[in-house]
Amino acid sequence: MNDVKLLCIGDSLTFGYETESSKRWTSLLEKELNIKVFNYGINGDTTTGMLGRFMAALKEVKPTHTLIFGGTNDLWFGLKNEFIISNIYAMTKQAIYENSIPVIGIPTPSFNHNELNFVGKNYAECITSFQNTLLNHCLEIDINYINFSKYMTKEYFMNDGIHYNEKGHEVMMKSVKEKMSHLIKL
Repeated sequence: MNDVKLLCIGDSLTFGYETESSKRWTSLLEKELNIKVFNYGINGDTTTGMLGRFMAALKEVKPTHTLIFGGTNDLWFGLKNEFIISNIYAMTKQAIYENSIPVIGIPTPSFNHNELNFVGKNYAECITSFQNTLLNHCLEIDINYINFSKYMTKEYFMNDGIHYNEKGHEVMMKSVKEKMSHLIKL
């Protein structure tokens, strides 16, 4: 499968916040599937930032597949689900235009149930609402997606309740491996 190239664009959940490079889910996936994985995650990024750098990344990497995984920072700033999804949708269309198969990542939950976002709303509830809206969007437009909450429980998160610990990165890798194995017919 050496001809498969996966571009992962996102925020700290893609980058691997405070996790050693070799133990991030993107690195684990590259070793596990023997494919090239390009980690274009940036800590603190929003979908607007992702969209702004996405086309250049597509042209540079020329990926066969693209994982678009963001939105939690947008939610922290109080942005609306529809705005975030419009950015994700634009990236999906750009990936297709550049002959890359897009996969949308449905974010993991927040286990910090008391945190308020920038505009004073419960952050965990905002994420739950966004997860449902994004999942419905993927089903409506019939696009590949990974529901990262499927196997993720509180034990796989750091103390902040948002970012993954090393075991969490292993679970994340398995979720992407499951989808990619189906897409590339391993």
